[in-house]
Amino acid sequence: MARYPRRIALGLGMAIAGTLLGFVFPGVTQWFLDDIIPHKRLDQILPAALLAWGAFVLRQIFYSLRTLANNAFELRMTYDLRSQLHDRIQHLPLKWFDRQSTGDILTRMSDDVPATQRVILDGVDQGAPAILQVLLTAGVMYYLHWKLALVIMLPMPLIAAGGWIYARWVSPRAREAREAASGLNTLLHDNIAGIRQIKSYTLEEQTQQDFNESSGHYRAQQTKLQRAWAVYAPGMSLMGDTGVVLLMGFGAWWAIQGEITIGQLGQFLLLIGMLYEPIGRLHGINQTIVTGLVSARRIFDILELDDAEDLKRGKKLYDVRGEIRFENVSFRYDGSRPTVSDLNIVVLPRQTVAFVGATGAGKSTVFQLMTRLYECESGTITLDGKSIRDLNKASLRDAIGFVTQESYLFNQTIRENLRLGKPDATDKELWHALEQACAKEFVERMDGQLDATVGERGSRLSGGEKQRISIARAFLKNAPVLLLDEATSAVDNKSERLIQQAIDHLRANRTCLVIAHRLSTVRHADQIYVMREGRVLAHGPHAELMASCEYYAELVKLSIQEEKLQS
Repeated sequence: MARYPRRIALGLGMAIAGTLLGFVFPGVTQWFLDDIIPHKRLDQILPAALLAWGAFVLRQIFYSLRTLANNAFELRMTYDLRSQLHDRIQHLPLKWFDRQSTGDILTRMSDDVPATQRVILDGVDQGAPAILQVLLTAGVMYYLHWKLALVIMLPMPLIAAGGWIYARWVSPRAREAREAASGLNTLLHDNIAGIRQIKSYTLEEQTQQDFNESSGHYRAQQTKLQRAWAVYAPGMSLMGDTGVVLLMGFGAWWAIQGEITIGQLGQFLLLIGMLYEPIGRLHGINQTIVTGLVSARRIFDILELDDAEDLKRGKKLYDVRGEIRFENVSFRYDGSRPTVSDLNIVVLPRQTVAFVGATGAGKSTVFQLMTRLYECESGTITLDGKSIRDLNKASLRDAIGFVTQESYLFNQTIRENLRLGKPDATDKELWHALEQACAKEFVERMDGQLDATVGERGSRLSGGEKQRISIARAFLKNAPVLLLDEATSAVDNKSERLIQQAIDHLRANRTCLVIAHRLSTVRHADQIYVMREGRVLAHGPHAELMASCEYYAELVKLSIQEEKLQS
């Protein structure tokens, strides 16, 4: 809120003006009942009526202006809060995403942000004016007749206590409801993302049962909140009605005794509406605030995380040669057994170095550590003699072209997906990159070519086509260091040979680190590191390893057999 002091001051100012104008009509009512009607002052009817009508007109004008201003404020604040949350999520380390479900993140972005800003806006737009109106109305009542005002205020302590009890009781249940909503969205996201697997295994009935169970849990949590409100709201309204009954009883008694006039009694009848109407609004605001603060806590749980990445901190890289060294590097995921242990790897500039081994050997982890998507627990990784811990993450990653095992494409055009590697790339450069990755031919056949949309996660392309687009994106980046993590795993034999030719052509100009399932694609690498259970078992050229490493020879044999079966 501190970002917008003028907007807040404007909203409160118009709210105050509207509240003050609300006292005109009760005053005019007393004027009619005690002066104009008893004394038959026909000349004062029109001025009194115009005064009341003018106050109503001005009040509605202020209300309209306040609504416009607050709506703009609401949209601006929602934009800022959602943008701030998204920025923080983007900069959180990868290990945070390993523990967080996508559905929960989406719930915080889509549901918790609006609920949070409602806390602020209802407090400014509704809460503050309502409290101000209650205080001013109570003050006017005490000024007019303090004894009658005191009687009317008797239910106030019960109303305050009810609000406090309601907030205390509902808050934990509101959090449970938000968590239930998050779980429901997580399940829905998984079902949509995995719809092909669901259909392939005919799991429609099972997933529907799971969805109904999760939806039923969410319904049960919401029912608890609605039951609480069903008791709280009528109870508080009853307290307000009690105040009206007390006013009629004691007001009539004092009017008969001559202590107050009929006009004052009529004025009090209008003022008590101005007293309890904002209290009724405060009950609704209390509901909004209690549930909204739960959402706010979920948002600030992320905003207050202190391990967000600072991509600009550290030394910037210039003129990268591509010499990479791992010295006694160890790493584990979330307290599990070490994924890699005491790694010692040397990659000279412009070398092509391959990593081979069974699934789970730690090959992909080497790449994750190299790009600082994860930080090693011990040991040192250097690039051109500089520890990557001391380097600017942005410039480090700019110096690396990374093709992951799972080729991810955004739901945009081929052109937009390729330009992630080079935002200002010309069409000529795009086509050249596609040609290098053996993707030019199928893109030319597509309707729209570079402007063809690939669908969500590249669903309109085959696995091999998606992988080749990802490879083209890395080639387009033209980074001095190229990481290929199973880059040819999803292409056919013909495309694999063409891509291998492109890699062989490019390795004279950059350092290439390659992970390959098909060992025939890495036999010409300058160095091959054989990994097993997170450790380097042996390293050297292909011929040397075939003679000296029985495990490597076995892997090569199995790879050849697999290739024969696939062909």
